[in-house]
Amino acid sequence: MIDPPTAEPGSGERKVELDQTVDYAIQLLMEEAHTLGWQRVEFLTAIMDAAKNRISAMEDEREIEDVPLLKPN
Repeated sequence: MIDPPTAEPGSGERKVELDQTVDYAIQLLMEEAHTLGWQRVEFLTAIMDAAKNRISAMEDEREIEDVPLLKPN
C-alpha cells in the first residue's frame, strides 16, 4: 500500500510523492470504513485526531530524549 520514497529528503518531489501516497492510503481506508458503516467525515476526523495524538506523543518523547522534531505544516 505504501511505496518507498524515490526522492531525496528535503526535496519538493519527495513532499509531492508523500502527499500522494498518504492521500491514496487515506482514500482506501476511508472507503473501507464507509463500506462498513462509518460516515466519511467522522472517519477522517478520527484520522486527524489520531495524527495529532501521535505528534503529541512524539513531542513528549522528544522532551525526554531532547531530540529536535519536525513540525507539521
